Amino acid sequence: MTSKETLHQLVDQLEEEQADLAWVLLEDLRHAADGNGPPLDVSTLASLDRGLADIAKGRVKPLNDYVRERGL
Repeated sequence: MTSKETLHQLVDQLEEEQADLAWVLLEDLRHAADGNGPPLDVSTLASLDRGLADIAKGRVKPLNDYVRERGL
């Protein structure tokens, strides 16, 4: 399975709020990968990999819960 196919599966499993956040993050990533954007360093790529692994294993929470827990 390709990386894009895996991402499609992960996105299909997200709740709507999680999908909204994923969209924002992926847009940021897409723009960062732009030839005019800053390059992604090794630690940033590793962080993205950890985040994707968390999503794949269901270690996520709705954005509203995160906001409430932190009093934002």
